[in-house]
Amino acid sequence: MKPRNIILTGVPRSGTTLCCNLLGQAPDTVALFEPMPVHELPRQHAAAVGAIRDFFLASRASLLESGTATSQQVDGRVPDNPFGSNVDADGLRIRTAQLGDIRVEKALSGEFSLVIKHNAAFTALLPELVREFECYAVVRNPLAVLASWNSVNLPVTAGRLPAGERLSPELAARLDAEPDVLERQLHLLDWLFARFDHYLPGERILRYEQVVATGGQALASATGVAVPLLPLRNRNASRLYDADACRRYAERLHRHDGPWRRFYGSEDVASALDVLQGGM
Repeated sequence: MKPRNIILTGVPRSGTTLCCNLLGQAPDTVALFEPMPVHELPRQHAAAVGAIRDFFLASRASLLESGTATSQQVDGRVPDNPFGSNVDADGLRIRTAQLGDIRVEKALSGEFSLVIKHNAAFTALLPELVREFECYAVVRNPLAVLASWNSVNLPVTAGRLPAGERLSPELAARLDAEPDVLERQLHLLDWLFARFDHYLPGERILRYEQVVATGGQALASATGVAVPLLPLRNRNASRLYDADACRRYAERLHRHDGPWRRFYGSEDVASALDVLQGGM
């Protein structure tokens, strides 16, 4: 059997880390959460893909030789969410995951499956990555995404995506030209959803809500990886989200005809708002 090198990407704050965590619990599988210094990738896409290929090879060798690999981690493990519930002085949730070594205790064959997850950089490189790697993307209701983006301390909170912009000058120019934060965030949603829709077959685009509702079965079915089936909680409703802001995001989404509508309709936005308000 040929070893599987799997690329996992998606909308930031859509559940990609949760999916990475679940995939990493499967037998003969390791999943690494944002292990690469993507801000150092060559700007030329073919060279960047070559660097990713080399990272897969180096990570495989390290795992087989010493049982260790580099990953974002909390207490030596890949978390299901890189942010905790504690907030900083600005009321934004604090990131708890940091880059470090993880140790994989389970047995690995020479043909084990290796998953590497990055959102922005892998999305920018998706046209090239799909030619060489098995690629999957995770999406989430756009209202929940905007609510989450504005609850954490990340560049997307300001409507920026540095790792993606570095590899996509067109994206950077578009964001530079837009002074309004929410408009930049909406453009980011458009860019992300459009690339997944254009470059990936539908069966390789996973909806967060389906992954959670099926306890991971939707992820297992799409990837063919035997992830454990667990009770999962839908986090589209959170007391950490601002109710007034969510109503404003919903109103703006209802007026916006973006590529996310190929996955979620206005009724999904309205339903998410009801759920969000019910959880606040």
